[in-house]
Amino acid sequence: MTRSEFNILFERLYSPLCNYAFTIVKDHAEAEDIVQTIFVDFWNKPNKDDIEAKLDNYLIRAVKFKCIDLQRKVAVKRKYEAEAIHTAVLVEEDKEEENPNLKDILHLAIAQLPEKTREVFVMSKLDGLSYKEIAEHMGISPKTVENQMGRAFKHLREKLKSHKDLLVLFIFLMLE
Repeated sequence: MTRSEFNILFERLYSPLCNYAFTIVKDHAEAEDIVQTIFVDFWNKPNKDDIEAKLDNYLIRAVKFKCIDLQRKVAVKRKYEAEAIHTAVLVEEDKEEENPNLKDILHLAIAQLPEKTREVFVMSKLDGLSYKEIAEHMGISPKTVENQMGRAFKHLREKLKSHKDLLVLFIFLMLE
């Protein structure tokens, strides 16, 4: 398949596939991301000429399965988030009288991070920015952001290992 044939295919199917993905995931941005990923994967596929006869069906099924995969991942993440929040609330209620400063311990551990690592961690976990957004904001690569987050988690694991109550909260932070 030539680049011009691929461009024609993309122009013809992009909007219908986005609409189809939206009916499944109910999020326009996610639907577009899924369809773009499918097209990129298809373009990079070494044997794409083998499926040209049934190409529309192939792309529709690929979008469907990518949407289902995303829904499964979101469901698992929500399940673990709910369990972590529930556990954290129970732990905090049980330990509130004994140790009322769990948040202070966590904030202190975060404050002890190196400056750039702390800035990246706060932007990711407290401000909710993606690695890409952080990278653009700070003028660094997304890989650098990923490395800084790895350093932050390593540092926080070390600082919080003696505070088992905070371990649940920390695990919740890592899942996001």
